[in-house]
Amino acid sequence: MKKNILGAFVILFVAVALFLMIEDITKSGKAQPTQNVEIYDENNHPNLATLDEED
Repeated sequence: MKKNILGAFVILFVAVALFLMIEDITKSGKAQPTQNVEIYDENNHPNLATLDEED
């Protein structure tokens, strides 16, 4: 009897996990990518430290 209950619990857990994975995959397909890098022009460098090296 214990094995039947444990087996049913495992099957239920796996089914719920698969359902959540499928739902997450279908929702993430429509997501817009976020841009993490800011691109600046060559002469426009905001708040960058410059080091002057002497030869």
